Amino acid sequence: MQGKHWEDSLELGPDCYERFLHRDNVPELLAMGIGYAGVSELRGRYWVGRRKPDYHTALFTLEGRGKLELDCTNSIANNPDCTEQFIEPNTLTLLPLGNPFRFSLAAERWATAWFCFDDTPQWQHLTSQHPGIRYCPSSAAIFHLLCQLYYEPRRSMRDNAIQQLQNYLSQSLSNEGSSNQDGLEQQRRLETLFTLVQQQLHAPWTIEKMADTVHYSAPHLHRLCKQLYGQSPIQRLIYFRMERAENLLKDTDWSLLLIANSVGYQDAFNFSTRFKKSLGVSPSEYRRQKSA
Repeated sequence: MQGKHWEDSLELGPDCYERFLHRDNVPELLAMGIGYAGVSELRGRYWVGRRKPDYHTALFTLEGRGKLELDCTNSIANNPDCTEQFIEPNTLTLLPLGNPFRFSLAAERWATAWFCFDDTPQWQHLTSQHPGIRYCPSSAAIFHLLCQLYYEPRRSMRDNAIQQLQNYLSQSLSNEGSSNQDGLEQQRRLETLFTLVQQQLHAPWTIEKMADTVHYSAPHLHRLCKQLYGQSPIQRLIYFRMERAENLLKDTDWSLLLIANSVGYQDAFNFSTRFKKSLGVSPSEYRRQKSA
């Protein structure tokens, strides 16, 4: 990437859909120091490049995957390891003004909320932050708040959404928010992960998949889980699966195979073996005891 000729460029294919917010349709953006913003649902052909932007860019990814390319030979980025990075869901991509960049699609779909911030005193602290990608649990909320503002023409009805958006942006873009070592941030990331795990107990979870979801290495995720929960990630997954299985055995007349499939086991034998190891009785015996 070094030596690449950076140019302003834009390609929006026919399957891309964008909604723009600006100061004419949302006047509150002026007081917030936002030049313009929007939500994008991208498919097919898409890329955007900026040679020397005079605004701070923040992009919150909701779904899908994108790619960020940086001109790391310039003095502002000054990070030889950041040339190309993939952008995953629940992340913030922050690009202080003056940093050349190029976004492109890296999956079938990419859904984002994005902002161009003026270089006002309110946002000048972004200049000192490193360009790049970090975890952001507020990405979905910010995406949906922008959608709400886009479709709501009445200013009185936008007040609550504006206040919420200001709070989320302040938290996400603060200097403190850039530290991935903060204990509260680590706790939020693990809570977000295991909320998703509980919603998808049928999925083939591995520690590698869980680590990728929260952008940790597998060993680091293992250490954090042991510190916070006293369990490894896999032990916590098994705990949730067995808890769900107990409820299904008590409250439904589903077959063992159906229950096994719903909590992530492909056959009743492996499920029964794990259940007996965790609960001390077989699923059939557990069901008999609870129905007696």
